[in-house]
Amino acid sequence: MAAIGFVPMLALAVITGIVVPVMAWMALKEPELTPFEKTVQALEYLREGRTKTAYLEAIQMLDDGLNDPEVGGALEFIVGVALFRKAERVTQEAAPGYLGITEPIYRLSMRYLERAQQKSIMNELVSEWRYTIGACYYKLGHVYEAREILEAAYEMAEENRTDIALMLAQVYLDPNVLKSSLVHPTSRNEQQEKRREIIQNLQRECLQEGALSERNEEQFLALYCVAELQRQDGQVDEAEQTLNQLEELMQSIELTEERAGEHSDALTILKARLFLDQEQTEEARELLEKIVSLKTGLEQKAVLQGHYLLGRSYAIDQRYDLALAHFEKPASVKDSEVFFPANLYAGDIARKRGLHEESLAFLIRGLNGVDSTEVFANRWMDLDEARDLVQTAWDEWGNSSSYEQFRFSLELARHMIPLFTQSHANQLMALVSRKRAELVQSQYDAVAHEEDLEKLRDVRDHWKRAGHAYARLANSSRASSNYGQILWEASQHYRRGNDFNNALQMLEMYIASNPRSGLTAAYIFKARLLLDLEEYDESPRVEEAIATLEQALRDFPKDQLIYDAQFLLGRAYLEQGKTDRAAEVWRALILESPLTPEAREWQQALFALGRMLFHVTETRPGYLLTVAQPEQPGELAGKDERYGQVDEAIHWLDEFVRRIPDHPDVHEARWLLAKGLRFRARRAENRIRTAETENTRVELEKEIREYLQRATAQYKVLADELARIDQRNELTSASRQFLRDAYFEPAHIQFDLGGYDPSGDSFRQAIDLYSNAAFYFTGKPVVLVAYYRIAECYRQLGAYAEARRQLEQARVILNQIPEPFPATSTNFSKQEWQRLLEQSVKLYDLTLNASAAP
Repeated sequence: MAAIGFVPMLALAVITGIVVPVMAWMALKEPELTPFEKTVQALEYLREGRTKTAYLEAIQMLDDGLNDPEVGGALEFIVGVALFRKAERVTQEAAPGYLGITEPIYRLSMRYLERAQQKSIMNELVSEWRYTIGACYYKLGHVYEAREILEAAYEMAEENRTDIALMLAQVYLDPNVLKSSLVHPTSRNEQQEKRREIIQNLQRECLQEGALSERNEEQFLALYCVAELQRQDGQVDEAEQTLNQLEELMQSIELTEERAGEHSDALTILKARLFLDQEQTEEARELLEKIVSLKTGLEQKAVLQGHYLLGRSYAIDQRYDLALAHFEKPASVKDSEVFFPANLYAGDIARKRGLHEESLAFLIRGLNGVDSTEVFANRWMDLDEARDLVQTAWDEWGNSSSYEQFRFSLELARHMIPLFTQSHANQLMALVSRKRAELVQSQYDAVAHEEDLEKLRDVRDHWKRAGHAYARLANSSRASSNYGQILWEASQHYRRGNDFNNALQMLEMYIASNPRSGLTAAYIFKARLLLDLEEYDESPRVEEAIATLEQALRDFPKDQLIYDAQFLLGRAYLEQGKTDRAAEVWRALILESPLTPEAREWQQALFALGRMLFHVTETRPGYLLTVAQPEQPGELAGKDERYGQVDEAIHWLDEFVRRIPDHPDVHEARWLLAKGLRFRARRAENRIRTAETENTRVELEKEIREYLQRATAQYKVLADELARIDQRNELTSASRQFLRDAYFEPAHIQFDLGGYDPSGDSFRQAIDLYSNAAFYFTGKPVVLVAYYRIAECYRQLGAYAEARRQLEQARVILNQIPEPFPATSTNFSKQEWQRLLEQSVKLYDLTLNASAAP
């Protein structure tokens, strides 16, 4: 051994004692399992009830990042099922009031099971997967998902059919869920058929012959579902029989005190609902009063349900005050099942009692509790009934004539989503916004105070809001057949609100939508908007308006609206300063078109042509003067042409007032006609100064009187018409000016005629007319003009003392006119009138003193 040495001996010992046994063990041990084999093993553990072992195996492989197509979603399935079993065990062991601790476990289980589906699930696992994830959905309150998957699970399940049937039955107690499973949700026959199918499943799986002898809580729940489904289906007698069975069953099953109390309350509530279905309100209230009076906070669920049903019972009897008092309690507890229906019924009752503000508050609070109608679930209220209650409230407020109720309907529509679709809510908001704008407009028109700029801005703001509402509606209705019409209305409302840019934008979208008809009207409206924008926009718009109208005339020559385009084209030329082109267009419309005088466009063109010819002539420098100046020989030809324009204006305006005496513009037309006739007399006034013969002078005087008498006649008619309107307090700022001129201009005319009347009768008639004007406008600064001109008439008649007395009377009236002195009443301020009257009186004093001197 010494020859061999220590080290070799040590190596031999290691090989013999360690290496050889290890090699032998490795040769004899079983080969390592593949991931698929480990998964199968974990599934076996799960089937055998070794849930924790299966869970640990599966979660370890998931933590290691295993992603084997052969395994698919089996590992997630194992983890999900294991977590579900844990949650079920905790639920059974948890004390009353602590069941919420299982929610996170169910949720985690649901997530793993959903991931399992995203990969793939072995065929042999599908049945259990459906049951497990369906149960998770049910426990977590996802009733729509639970219904769909539990239905599929029930069809193929060999185990757990009792649990599935019971969960499905409880899901279907919600009328909204039941409707979601039908081809025709509103069909009563389909609803009845579905309920009877569920009852049959319960009877087959939970209540088959002999099963009731076991007397367990599961059968109580199944029998309760049968009774509730029978009640919903209107099977009153069958439901009462089932209730009797439930009461008998309650006496024989072992329950904790808390569970017994819950079931007893449920039976009492069910009985009360059966009484209410038959409108036996007194019997229902007798049961419900026991619940609401004896319960404490621990039984809040039953207490709130009791108050809710008491509210329903009093509402049936139309005892609305008591109904509202009971509804208010559950309506204030958001996490209660009856929170939503209590608020809606309370809102309905408050509205019926005229408590609209409170009604709106109830309805909005209830609507705010709805997150989605796709998953809306509430055993106490059908979604269609909820919509009916809300829509009924909107209909009353939205179809009223009250600004305040319009506000309620608008606010309600803003909170309707998601109970109603976005498009429907937008439609209601648009409708009520338009109605509110119309109401504000009518109120403004009734008082007819055009100078009230604040009210006018408010009216326009309301129209702009209506435009915004219709624009929102159009945005949510792009696929609707009404899309173009909504854009059109939005544009119209924006224009009424003086929001011309948005109006034009909506109109461009309307034209781009390629409507089947209405393009002519669209082009005309576009031209109107462009002309409106000309006043506000820095960019020139008139040329674009003219091009648009010319396109309409070219593209749609046979459209009836083409005459409207023709009239507007004349207005566009006028805006551009091309008065000759405007007159040419309007003359053609009047004389060459097939339109009759009854046509609106013909009447518009007639008035517009007459008004334009008058104003264009009147505004030329040096032509219209307060005091007529003698004409120079070189000016006669040019002025004859201008007088010719006035003659044409008189012709068209005279035809307008004769043919259309009830037209809205007839007062302005008559005013312009009277002014034109008076102005036309100046031609003869100018020529009479250079008349060479007496015959010529007589003819010219005759012409002057003829025109001035015609003018006076027009002013007389105008005064009578406007005075009647003034009695109704319906004058506008423009018509007030017309009325003033209608009283004063005839007096001025008689004063002018005094120069051709040596008898003085014209001055005496002028005094009478000025006196009438002063009487009509008593208390207004314009009476000073009347007294001053009366004094002038007396001066012309040589009655200086009477003239001075009239001026003194004017001074007294001036001192009585309160401050501030309206600047627009006369051409002079109060101080200027004081100086003028004072100086005039002094001049008369000098004249009178001079005449009295020897």
